[in-house]
Amino acid sequence: AQVTNSLALSDNRRVIVIRRLRTGNDIPLIYEETYLPEDLFEGILDMDLTGSMYEIYTQKFNVELTRCEQTIKAVNLNKKVASLLGLKANDAALYMESVTYNDRNMPVEVLCCYFRGDKYTFEVELGQYRLTH
Repeated sequence: AQVTNSLALSDNRRVIVIRRLRTGNDIPLIYEETYLPEDLFEGILDMDLTGSMYEIYTQKFNVELTRCEQTIKAVNLNKKVASLLGLKANDAALYMESVTYNDRNMPVEVLCCYFRGDKYTFEVELGQYRLTH
C-alpha cells in the first residue's frame, strides 16, 4: 500500500519489484529493493540489471528523470537483510528511501536501500544559497 501510494497508482495497477545485492571487492555493501509501475517498464525483468538502473530507464524506456526525493535514517537490520549483507541481526545500517519523478512530475520509481553501517559514509554537497525578497 505504501509503495502504490508513493507511485500514485490505483490499487489494481501492478508493480515490478527488483531486489539487488550490490557488492564491492566481493563484499556485500548495499541491499536494494526497487519498485516500478509495470505499465512503464514492461519487459525490464528480461534485461541485464547489473548496471545502472537509471541508464536503463532513460535509454531503454525513454523515461526522462528530473528529480528525486530521498530520506536517509539510521536503522538496525532485521535478520533477513543482515544475512544478505554478511552482518548480524540488529547491526547498524543506513536506510534510504527515495522516490524518483519523470519530466511530467509523475513518480516512476520507489527505491529502498540498506547500506552497511560499517562501510558507508554519506557526503553531500549543497549549491549556493540564495535569499529572495
